[in-house]
Amino acid sequence: MRYFKSVVFPWTSRMLMLFCLLASVWPQLAAAEGDAGQPGAFLTYGAGARAIAMGRAFAGLADDVTALYWNPAGLPSLRQNQVMLQHVSLIDGNSYQYLGYGHIFSYIGTLGVGLVMLNQGEAEGRNTYNELTESFANRHFGMLLGFGADVTPQLSAGGTFKIINQTMMSLSGTGFGADVGLLYRPMSFLNLGLNFQNLLAPSITLKEEAEKYPMNMIFGVGLIFFGERLKLDVDVSKNMDQDQVKPRGGVEVRPIPDYPDVTVRAGVDDTEINVGAGYSYLGFTLDYALGFQTEELMHKVSLSYSFGGFVLEAHGEPASFSPVGINKVSVIKIQSQTKFQVRIWTLDIINEAGALVKKYSGEGSPPDHIVWDGLEDNLTPMPDGNYKVLLTIEDAAGMTHKAPEARIQILSVLPLGVSPVEMLE
Repeated sequence: MRYFKSVVFPWTSRMLMLFCLLASVWPQLAAAEGDAGQPGAFLTYGAGARAIAMGRAFAGLADDVTALYWNPAGLPSLRQNQVMLQHVSLIDGNSYQYLGYGHIFSYIGTLGVGLVMLNQGEAEGRNTYNELTESFANRHFGMLLGFGADVTPQLSAGGTFKIINQTMMSLSGTGFGADVGLLYRPMSFLNLGLNFQNLLAPSITLKEEAEKYPMNMIFGVGLIFFGERLKLDVDVSKNMDQDQVKPRGGVEVRPIPDYPDVTVRAGVDDTEINVGAGYSYLGFTLDYALGFQTEELMHKVSLSYSFGGFVLEAHGEPASFSPVGINKVSVIKIQSQTKFQVRIWTLDIINEAGALVKKYSGEGSPPDHIVWDGLEDNLTPMPDGNYKVLLTIEDAAGMTHKAPEARIQILSVLPLGVSPVEMLE
Protein backbone atom coordinates (compact mmCIF):
# COMPACT_ATOMS: atom_id res chain seq x y z
CA MET A 1 0.00 0.00 0.00
CA ARG A 2 2.86 2.39 0.79
CA TYR A 3 4.33 1.78 -2.68
CA PHE A 4 0.91 2.31 -4.29
CA LYS A 5 0.44 5.64 -2.52
CA SER A 6 3.95 6.86 -3.29
CA VAL A 7 3.58 6.13 -7.00
CA VAL A 8 -0.07 6.66 -7.87
CA PHE A 9 -1.09 9.57 -5.64
CA PRO A 10 1.53 12.07 -6.91
CA TRP A 11 0.54 11.38 -10.53
CA THR A 12 -3.16 11.64 -9.63
CA SER A 13 -2.68 14.98 -7.90
CA ARG A 14 -0.67 16.33 -10.84
CA MET A 15 -3.37 15.29 -13.29
CA LEU A 16 -5.98 16.98 -11.07
CA MET A 17 -3.93 20.18 -10.97
CA LEU A 18 -3.57 20.10 -14.75
CA PHE A 19 -7.30 19.57 -15.17
CA CYS A 20 -8.04 22.56 -12.92
CA LEU A 21 -5.61 24.68 -14.93
CA LEU A 22 -7.27 23.65 -18.18
CA ALA A 23 -10.70 24.38 -16.70
CA SER A 24 -9.59 27.90 -15.78
CA VAL A 25 -8.53 28.82 -19.31
CA TRP A 26 -11.27 26.95 -21.17
CA PRO A 27 -13.94 29.71 -21.10
CA GLN A 28 -11.57 32.02 -23.01
CA LEU A 29 -10.79 29.30 -25.55
CA ALA A 30 -14.43 28.31 -25.92
CA ALA A 31 -15.26 31.91 -26.84
CA ALA A 32 -13.04 31.62 -29.90
CA GLU A 33 -14.52 31.36 -33.36
CA GLY A 34 -15.30 27.71 -34.04
CA ASP A 35 -15.27 25.65 -37.22
CA ALA A 36 -18.95 24.69 -37.12
CA GLY A 37 -20.77 25.63 -40.30
CA GLN A 38 -17.60 25.81 -42.38
CA PRO A 39 -17.07 23.45 -45.32
CA GLY A 40 -15.38 20.28 -44.11
CA ALA A 41 -16.18 20.91 -40.44
CA PHE A 42 -16.84 17.18 -39.99
CA LEU A 43 -13.12 16.56 -40.54
CA THR A 44 -12.31 18.58 -37.40
CA TYR A 45 -14.10 16.20 -34.99
CA GLY A 46 -10.98 14.10 -34.51
CA ALA A 47 -9.80 10.52 -34.90
CA GLY A 48 -9.05 8.18 -32.00
CA ALA A 49 -10.24 8.64 -28.42
CA ARG A 50 -6.62 8.83 -27.34
CA ALA A 51 -5.82 11.96 -29.36
CA ILE A 52 -9.21 13.52 -28.57
CA ALA A 53 -8.63 13.02 -24.83
CA MET A 54 -5.38 14.97 -25.29
CA GLY A 55 -7.32 17.99 -26.52
CA ARG A 56 -6.87 17.04 -30.19
CA ALA A 57 -3.22 18.05 -29.81
CA PHE A 58 -1.44 15.28 -31.69
CA ALA A 59 0.45 16.77 -34.66
CA GLY A 60 3.71 16.70 -32.66
CA LEU A 61 3.35 13.06 -31.58
CA ALA A 62 1.26 11.28 -34.24
CA ASP A 63 2.57 7.84 -33.28
CA ASP A 64 -0.42 5.61 -34.00
CA VAL A 65 -2.70 4.88 -36.97
CA THR A 66 -4.56 8.20 -36.48
CA ALA A 67 -1.42 9.92 -37.81
CA LEU A 68 -3.19 9.49 -41.16
CA TYR A 69 -5.61 12.13 -39.84
CA TRP A 70 -3.48 14.35 -37.57
CA ASN A 71 -0.11 14.37 -39.37
CA PRO A 72 0.74 11.76 -42.03
CA ALA A 73 4.46 12.30 -41.38
CA GLY A 74 3.90 10.34 -38.15
CA LEU A 75 2.98 7.14 -39.99
CA PRO A 76 6.63 5.89 -39.95
CA SER A 77 6.45 6.11 -36.14
CA LEU A 78 4.15 3.09 -36.04
CA ARG A 79 5.95 0.17 -34.41
CA GLN A 80 3.31 -2.39 -35.41
CA ASN A 81 0.57 -2.74 -37.96
CA GLN A 82 -2.58 -1.32 -36.43
CA VAL A 83 -6.31 -1.26 -37.06
CA MET A 84 -8.65 1.11 -35.20
CA LEU A 85 -12.40 1.63 -34.94
CA GLN A 86 -13.95 4.68 -33.28
CA HIS A 87 -17.56 5.55 -32.52
CA VAL A 88 -18.97 8.82 -31.20
CA SER A 89 -22.64 9.49 -30.44
CA LEU A 90 -23.45 13.13 -31.12
CA ILE A 91 -26.50 15.21 -30.21
CA ASP A 92 -29.86 14.78 -32.00
CA GLY A 93 -29.15 11.18 -32.94
CA ASN A 94 -26.09 12.01 -35.02
CA SER A 95 -23.08 9.68 -35.07
CA TYR A 96 -19.46 9.86 -36.14
CA GLN A 97 -17.17 6.94 -36.99
CA TYR A 98 -13.53 6.50 -37.90
CA LEU A 99 -11.95 3.32 -39.24
CA GLY A 100 -8.20 3.25 -39.88
CA TYR A 101 -5.50 0.77 -40.78
CA GLY A 102 -1.73 1.23 -40.92
CA HIS A 103 0.65 -1.28 -42.53
CA ILE A 104 4.44 -1.16 -42.26
CA PHE A 105 6.66 -1.96 -45.24
CA SER A 106 10.26 -2.59 -44.15
CA TYR A 107 12.83 -0.17 -45.59
CA ILE A 108 10.08 1.67 -47.54
CA GLY A 109 7.54 3.36 -45.28
CA THR A 110 4.07 2.99 -43.79
CA LEU A 111 0.77 2.95 -45.67
CA GLY A 112 -2.42 4.19 -44.03
CA VAL A 113 -6.05 3.78 -45.09
CA GLY A 114 -8.98 5.38 -43.30
CA LEU A 115 -12.71 6.05 -43.49
CA VAL A 116 -14.45 8.98 -41.80
CA MET A 117 -18.26 9.04 -41.64
CA LEU A 118 -20.71 11.58 -40.19
CA ASN A 119 -24.37 10.55 -40.20
CA GLN A 120 -26.78 13.30 -39.29
CA GLY A 121 -30.26 12.16 -38.31
CA GLU A 122 -33.21 12.68 -40.60
CA ALA A 123 -34.77 16.15 -40.57
CA GLU A 124 -38.16 17.40 -41.65
CA GLY A 125 -38.37 18.71 -45.18
CA ARG A 126 -40.48 21.79 -45.95
CA ASN A 127 -41.29 23.55 -49.20
CA THR A 128 -41.47 27.29 -49.90
CA TYR A 129 -44.95 27.34 -48.35
CA ASN A 130 -43.62 25.83 -45.12
CA GLU A 131 -45.49 22.63 -45.80
CA LEU A 132 -44.05 19.29 -44.67
CA THR A 133 -42.41 17.23 -47.36
CA GLU A 134 -40.28 14.08 -47.22
CA SER A 135 -37.66 13.90 -44.49
CA PHE A 136 -34.02 13.96 -45.54
CA ALA A 137 -30.60 13.10 -44.15
CA ASN A 138 -27.25 14.82 -44.46
CA ARG A 139 -24.26 12.48 -44.68
CA HIS A 140 -20.54 13.17 -44.99
CA PHE A 141 -18.06 10.51 -46.01
CA GLY A 142 -14.29 10.70 -46.39
CA MET A 143 -11.83 8.12 -47.65
CA LEU A 144 -8.20 8.71 -46.65
CA LEU A 145 -5.16 7.14 -48.28
CA GLY A 146 -1.79 8.13 -46.83
CA PHE A 147 1.87 7.21 -46.90
CA GLY A 148 4.78 8.28 -44.73
CA ALA A 149 8.51 7.54 -44.85
CA ASP A 150 11.75 8.51 -43.11
CA VAL A 151 13.71 11.05 -45.16
CA THR A 152 16.60 11.04 -42.66
CA PRO A 153 16.93 9.43 -39.21
CA GLN A 154 15.53 12.64 -37.72
CA LEU A 155 13.04 13.74 -40.40
CA SER A 156 9.98 12.02 -41.81
CA ALA A 157 7.45 13.21 -44.36
CA GLY A 158 4.01 12.04 -45.42
CA GLY A 159 0.87 12.85 -47.32
CA THR A 160 -2.81 11.94 -47.23
CA PHE A 161 -5.02 11.88 -50.32
CA LYS A 162 -8.72 12.44 -49.54
CA ILE A 163 -11.93 11.64 -51.38
CA ILE A 164 -14.85 13.51 -49.82
CA ASN A 165 -18.53 12.92 -50.51
CA GLN A 166 -21.58 14.76 -49.17
CA THR A 167 -25.17 13.67 -49.69
CA MET A 168 -28.22 15.78 -48.83
CA MET A 169 -31.72 14.86 -49.99
CA SER A 170 -31.34 13.85 -53.65
CA LEU A 171 -28.17 15.91 -54.06
CA SER A 172 -24.66 14.49 -53.91
CA GLY A 173 -21.20 15.93 -54.52
CA THR A 174 -17.65 14.58 -54.45
CA GLY A 175 -14.33 16.39 -54.10
CA PHE A 176 -10.65 15.50 -53.85
CA GLY A 177 -7.97 16.91 -51.59
CA ALA A 178 -4.62 16.26 -49.96
CA ASP A 179 -2.70 16.94 -46.72
CA VAL A 180 1.09 17.16 -46.44
CA GLY A 181 3.02 16.78 -43.18
CA LEU A 182 6.53 16.86 -41.73
CA LEU A 183 7.86 15.51 -38.43
CA TYR A 184 11.32 16.46 -37.16
CA ARG A 185 13.00 14.80 -34.17
CA PRO A 186 16.06 16.91 -33.25
CA MET A 187 16.38 15.16 -29.86
CA SER A 188 15.14 11.88 -28.44
CA PHE A 189 12.56 13.67 -26.25
CA LEU A 190 11.46 16.35 -28.73
CA ASN A 191 9.27 16.18 -31.84
CA LEU A 192 8.33 19.11 -34.08
CA GLY A 193 5.36 18.50 -36.37
CA LEU A 194 3.89 20.53 -39.21
CA ASN A 195 0.74 19.56 -41.09
CA PHE A 196 -0.91 21.40 -43.99
CA GLN A 197 -4.49 20.14 -44.05
CA ASN A 198 -6.32 20.69 -47.34
CA LEU A 199 -3.18 21.94 -49.03
CA LEU A 200 -5.03 20.63 -52.05
CA ALA A 201 -8.53 21.73 -51.02
CA PRO A 202 -11.59 19.55 -51.76
CA SER A 203 -14.45 21.38 -53.48
CA ILE A 204 -18.02 20.03 -53.14
CA THR A 205 -20.91 21.11 -55.39
CA LEU A 206 -24.36 19.95 -54.30
CA LYS A 207 -26.52 22.17 -56.51
CA GLU A 208 -24.99 25.26 -58.07
CA GLU A 209 -22.43 26.88 -55.80
CA ALA A 210 -19.25 24.99 -54.92
CA GLU A 211 -18.01 24.87 -51.33
CA LYS A 212 -14.23 24.80 -51.02
CA TYR A 213 -12.65 23.43 -47.87
CA PRO A 214 -10.31 25.95 -46.15
CA MET A 215 -6.63 25.18 -45.71
CA ASN A 216 -5.59 24.62 -42.11
CA MET A 217 -1.98 24.79 -40.90
CA ILE A 218 -1.05 23.01 -37.65
CA PHE A 219 2.29 23.26 -35.85
CA GLY A 220 2.84 20.84 -32.98
CA VAL A 221 5.50 20.29 -30.33
CA GLY A 222 5.64 16.81 -28.81
CA LEU A 223 7.63 15.99 -25.67
CA ILE A 224 8.46 12.49 -24.41
CA PHE A 225 9.93 11.82 -20.95
CA PHE A 226 10.68 9.02 -18.46
CA GLY A 227 10.86 6.17 -20.94
CA GLU A 228 7.61 7.21 -22.66
CA ARG A 229 5.72 7.27 -19.35
CA LEU A 230 4.93 10.95 -19.90
CA LYS A 231 3.98 12.52 -23.23
CA LEU A 232 2.87 16.08 -23.90
CA ASP A 233 1.75 17.83 -27.05
CA VAL A 234 1.01 21.49 -27.69
CA ASP A 235 -0.42 22.48 -31.08
CA VAL A 236 -1.36 25.78 -32.66
CA SER A 237 -3.83 25.72 -35.54
CA LYS A 238 -4.49 28.44 -38.12
CA ASN A 239 -7.53 28.25 -40.39
CA MET A 240 -6.68 30.38 -43.41
CA ASP A 241 -10.30 31.59 -43.61
CA GLN A 242 -10.19 32.88 -40.02
CA ASP A 243 -8.07 35.43 -38.21
CA GLN A 244 -7.53 33.55 -34.98
CA VAL A 245 -4.73 31.18 -34.07
CA LYS A 246 -6.15 28.39 -31.91
CA PRO A 247 -4.00 26.68 -29.26
CA ARG A 248 -4.66 23.21 -27.93
CA GLY A 249 -2.70 20.97 -25.61
CA GLY A 250 -2.74 17.62 -23.91
CA VAL A 251 -0.86 15.23 -21.66
CA GLU A 252 -0.65 11.44 -21.47
CA VAL A 253 0.69 9.65 -18.39
CA ARG A 254 1.36 6.02 -17.46
CA PRO A 255 1.02 6.59 -13.70
CA ILE A 256 1.70 3.07 -12.37
CA PRO A 257 5.20 1.76 -13.24
CA ASP A 258 4.23 -1.87 -12.67
CA TYR A 259 1.19 -1.50 -14.95
CA PRO A 260 2.42 0.30 -18.10
CA ASP A 261 -0.71 -0.75 -20.00
CA VAL A 262 -2.82 1.72 -17.99
CA THR A 263 -2.85 5.29 -19.32
CA VAL A 264 -4.62 8.49 -18.24
CA ARG A 265 -4.97 11.66 -20.32
CA ALA A 266 -6.26 15.23 -20.25
CA GLY A 267 -6.40 18.05 -22.77
CA VAL A 268 -8.17 21.17 -23.95
CA ASP A 269 -8.93 22.82 -27.29
CA ASP A 270 -11.20 25.66 -28.44
CA THR A 271 -14.39 23.58 -28.14
CA GLU A 272 -14.11 21.47 -24.99
CA ILE A 273 -12.08 20.06 -22.13
CA ASN A 274 -11.33 16.35 -22.38
CA VAL A 275 -10.17 13.68 -19.96
CA GLY A 276 -9.70 10.03 -20.75
CA ALA A 277 -8.01 6.72 -20.11
CA GLY A 278 -6.73 3.69 -22.00
CA TYR A 279 -5.95 0.05 -21.30
CA SER A 280 -3.96 -2.40 -23.44
CA TYR A 281 -4.01 -6.19 -23.32
CA LEU A 282 -2.60 -8.75 -25.77
CA GLY A 283 -2.37 -6.24 -28.60
CA PHE A 284 -5.83 -4.75 -28.02
CA THR A 285 -6.19 -1.20 -26.71
CA LEU A 286 -9.43 0.35 -25.51
CA ASP A 287 -9.41 4.15 -25.25
CA TYR A 288 -12.10 6.42 -23.82
CA ALA A 289 -12.48 10.20 -23.84
CA LEU A 290 -15.02 12.33 -22.00
CA GLY A 291 -15.57 15.82 -23.38
CA PHE A 292 -16.93 18.67 -21.26
CA GLN A 293 -18.81 21.03 -23.55
CA THR A 294 -20.94 24.04 -22.69
CA GLU A 295 -24.16 22.10 -23.31
CA GLU A 296 -23.48 18.45 -22.47
CA LEU A 297 -20.95 15.67 -21.96
CA MET A 298 -19.60 13.89 -25.03
CA HIS A 299 -18.40 10.26 -24.93
CA LYS A 300 -15.85 8.91 -27.42
CA VAL A 301 -14.64 5.32 -27.58
CA SER A 302 -12.07 3.68 -29.85
CA LEU A 303 -10.72 0.14 -30.03
CA SER A 304 -7.45 -0.76 -31.74
CA TYR A 305 -5.46 -3.91 -32.38
CA SER A 306 -1.70 -3.97 -33.05
CA PHE A 307 0.15 -6.88 -34.61
CA GLY A 308 3.30 -7.76 -36.56
CA GLY A 309 5.51 -4.88 -37.56
CA PHE A 310 8.37 -3.88 -35.27
CA VAL A 311 8.60 -4.91 -31.64
CA LEU A 312 11.23 -3.82 -29.13
CA GLU A 313 10.56 -5.21 -25.70
CA ALA A 314 12.29 -6.69 -22.66
CA HIS A 315 10.63 -8.15 -19.58
CA GLY A 316 11.64 -10.42 -16.74
CA GLU A 317 10.16 -13.83 -15.96
CA PRO A 318 9.51 -14.07 -13.11
CA ALA A 319 9.12 -10.36 -12.39
CA SER A 320 10.01 -11.01 -8.75
CA PHE A 321 12.82 -13.33 -7.57
CA SER A 322 15.45 -13.82 -4.89
CA PRO A 323 19.13 -14.75 -5.45
CA VAL A 324 18.93 -16.73 -2.19
CA GLY A 325 15.39 -18.09 -2.60
CA ILE A 326 13.64 -20.75 -4.64
CA ASN A 327 13.53 -18.64 -7.82
CA LYS A 328 17.19 -17.66 -7.92
CA VAL A 329 17.20 -15.96 -11.35
CA SER A 330 14.98 -13.90 -13.61
CA VAL A 331 15.07 -14.60 -17.34
CA ILE A 332 14.93 -11.29 -19.24
CA LYS A 333 13.17 -12.12 -22.50
CA ILE A 334 13.93 -9.84 -25.47
CA GLN A 335 12.04 -9.13 -28.69
CA SER A 336 13.81 -6.92 -31.24
CA GLN A 337 12.06 -6.84 -34.60
CA THR A 338 13.18 -3.46 -35.95
CA LYS A 339 12.84 -1.52 -39.20
CA PHE A 340 16.56 -1.60 -39.93
CA GLN A 341 19.22 -4.10 -38.93
CA VAL A 342 20.49 -3.72 -35.36
CA ARG A 343 24.07 -2.47 -35.13
CA ILE A 344 24.62 -2.16 -31.35
CA TRP A 345 22.45 -3.09 -28.36
CA THR A 346 22.70 -2.46 -24.63
CA LEU A 347 20.61 -3.65 -21.70
CA ASP A 348 21.03 -1.73 -18.43
CA ILE A 349 19.71 -2.69 -15.01
CA ILE A 350 19.23 0.32 -12.72
CA ASN A 351 18.51 0.31 -9.00
CA GLU A 352 16.05 2.58 -7.14
CA ALA A 353 18.81 5.16 -6.55
CA GLY A 354 19.34 5.46 -10.32
CA ALA A 355 22.72 3.70 -10.29
CA LEU A 356 23.74 1.19 -12.95
CA VAL A 357 24.18 -2.23 -11.31
CA LYS A 358 24.48 -4.46 -14.39
CA LYS A 359 25.17 -3.87 -18.06
CA TYR A 360 24.95 -6.20 -21.04
CA SER A 361 25.85 -5.14 -24.58
CA GLY A 362 26.94 -6.41 -27.95
CA GLU A 363 26.98 -5.95 -31.70
CA GLY A 364 24.25 -7.12 -34.03
CA SER A 365 20.86 -8.32 -32.82
CA PRO A 366 20.50 -8.98 -29.07
CA PRO A 367 19.91 -12.53 -27.81
CA ASP A 368 16.34 -13.67 -27.23
CA HIS A 369 16.97 -13.84 -23.49
CA ILE A 370 19.46 -12.93 -20.76
CA VAL A 371 19.63 -14.65 -17.37
CA TRP A 372 20.08 -12.23 -14.45
CA ASP A 373 21.11 -13.76 -11.13
CA GLY A 374 20.82 -10.60 -9.02
CA LEU A 375 24.38 -10.92 -7.75
CA GLU A 376 27.17 -8.39 -7.40
CA ASP A 377 30.53 -9.04 -9.09
CA ASN A 378 31.75 -10.52 -5.80
CA LEU A 379 28.72 -12.87 -5.80
CA THR A 380 27.01 -10.95 -2.98
CA PRO A 381 23.21 -10.74 -3.45
CA MET A 382 21.96 -7.31 -4.46
CA PRO A 383 19.67 -5.47 -2.01
CA ASP A 384 15.91 -5.98 -2.12
CA GLY A 385 14.05 -3.45 -4.21
CA ASN A 386 12.68 -2.61 -7.64
CA TYR A 387 15.10 -2.54 -10.59
CA LYS A 388 14.55 -0.95 -13.99
CA VAL A 389 15.39 -2.86 -17.17
CA LEU A 390 16.32 -0.55 -20.05
CA LEU A 391 16.89 -1.99 -23.52
CA THR A 392 18.39 0.35 -26.14
CA ILE A 393 19.43 -0.37 -29.71
CA GLU A 394 21.09 1.60 -32.48
CA ASP A 395 20.16 0.47 -35.98
CA ALA A 396 22.03 0.57 -39.27
CA ALA A 397 20.35 3.88 -40.16
CA GLY A 398 21.89 5.52 -37.08
CA MET A 399 18.58 5.78 -35.20
CA THR A 400 18.36 4.96 -31.50
CA HIS A 401 15.35 3.07 -30.16
CA LYS A 402 14.39 2.37 -26.56
CA ALA A 403 12.07 -0.38 -25.41
CA PRO A 404 9.34 0.47 -22.88
CA GLU A 405 10.77 0.45 -19.38
CA ALA A 406 10.38 -2.87 -17.54
CA ARG A 407 10.80 -3.65 -13.84
CA ILE A 408 12.12 -6.61 -11.88
CA GLN A 409 11.85 -6.94 -8.12
CA ILE A 410 14.37 -8.64 -5.84
CA LEU A 411 12.52 -9.84 -2.75
CA SER A 412 14.51 -11.94 -0.29
CA VAL A 413 13.02 -10.78 3.01
CA LEU A 414 9.70 -12.46 3.86
CA PRO A 415 6.75 -10.05 4.25
CA LEU A 416 5.38 -9.77 7.79
CA GLY A 417 2.86 -12.47 8.58
CA VAL A 418 4.05 -14.84 5.83
CA SER A 419 5.62 -18.11 6.86
CA PRO A 420 8.25 -20.04 4.87
CA VAL A 421 5.66 -22.74 4.27
CA GLU A 422 3.34 -20.22 2.61
CA MET A 423 6.20 -18.98 0.43
CA LEU A 424 6.97 -22.54 -0.74
CA GLU A 425 3.32 -23.06 -1.70
